[in-house]
Amino acid sequence: MQVATEPARTSLLGGISSAFRINPFTGTHLEVARADGCTIQDTAGNEYIDMFMSHGTTVLGHHHPKVFEGVRQALEQGVVIGYETGLGEEVAVQLVEHVPSAEAVRFVASGSEAVMTAMRLARAHTHRDIIVKIDGHFHGGSDYAMLNSLVANTDADNAGGHRSRAIMSSGGIPRAVADTVIPVPWNDLPALQEVLTENQGRIAGVMMVPIDFNNGCLVPTAGYLEAVGALAHEAGALFIFDEILSGFKTGLGGAQDLYGVTPDVTTLSKALSSGFPLSAVVGTLEVMQTLLKPPPEGAIQGGTFAGNIPGLGAAKATLAELSQPDFYPTLLGRSERFFTNLQAMFDASPLPARVQSAGCMFTVYVGTREPVTSYADIRALDPALGRKFFRNCIDAGLYYQTDFSVSIAHSDQVLDEVVDRMAGAARKTA
Repeated sequence: MQVATEPARTSLLGGISSAFRINPFTGTHLEVARADGCTIQDTAGNEYIDMFMSHGTTVLGHHHPKVFEGVRQALEQGVVIGYETGLGEEVAVQLVEHVPSAEAVRFVASGSEAVMTAMRLARAHTHRDIIVKIDGHFHGGSDYAMLNSLVANTDADNAGGHRSRAIMSSGGIPRAVADTVIPVPWNDLPALQEVLTENQGRIAGVMMVPIDFNNGCLVPTAGYLEAVGALAHEAGALFIFDEILSGFKTGLGGAQDLYGVTPDVTTLSKALSSGFPLSAVVGTLEVMQTLLKPPPEGAIQGGTFAGNIPGLGAAKATLAELSQPDFYPTLLGRSERFFTNLQAMFDASPLPARVQSAGCMFTVYVGTREPVTSYADIRALDPALGRKFFRNCIDAGLYYQTDFSVSIAHSDQVLDEVVDRMAGAARKTA
């Protein structure tokens, strides 16, 4: 694996532009020279089958020609920043057609910005301050989101039934954040009910990821999402889905379509535009119109790069491809075959591991053959064993980082090769 050069380490801080570029399995970052289809090549000339796929953004695969053509066509108008061109309306129409919660759309530049806007929108719409979030769910890098983010920053002492202890996920987060964001355990209705009761008339929104891909692959228990929505509405709060990572991974309608639960507000990003910078906040017309009202009744949303031309061009082309009748049957069928074969390999391997998946995204929990359903299950695993296994996978030419994803560019033959290489890495690890 190629590490940053000395000039990059002295000029570009740490050789990276994001803390999330550091691979948890290797402790360093990968410098990529080229990405195409399902493969990447680093600056040292090593080639990998990519199972990270840019945090799962590239459902179509890297360097997709239709996406690049869409961006090129959009840029023929010029690099138009700070104006509307009509392209935003075109993409918004597609989102309203496909995403159940989308009656109206606003575009922003990043996922963190989308979540920040959704929280502000909820507070302005309800005239309340408190957001209830799930202990361990990740919602980007804004101050209000960096509380109890990821399993490493969860309240391990909470056995359930009540709110979690507030844990800052970064330095520089004001303690005052804990006064307006309350974490509760996931799949724990009594804890949510207690918080809503104790803070009656103060909760603006209940926010969660419907599928927890940031901590591997944890799914909601049967009936949980429906019950949370009902409790939130009973308390006069909005129900917010963060589908930055889950959006377009199980189908055009996202996890909300998969589970048949429609939130009031949804954030979308990543696979929306095949990795080009673009995110969206969508929701019911009644709620979204709060963004049109002047302060203090309304919420301000704006940014120079909101609804930028390259991102919208990429999104238009991406949605056109995802809308093809055979796209998701092919992608999801191919993914399920791979996940089944991968679990069968581990079942016959001396290295115990559990494959869990939803749509085209998956994880491998190394060190157990039992279902992983909670953060307590994750904490019980040996992280050193997992790091050793995935480092062996990387040495075998399979690139894994944080989010594991299959794209349409991963053929059955490629995925069979992935299973074979992972089998070798498992033998080497056990």
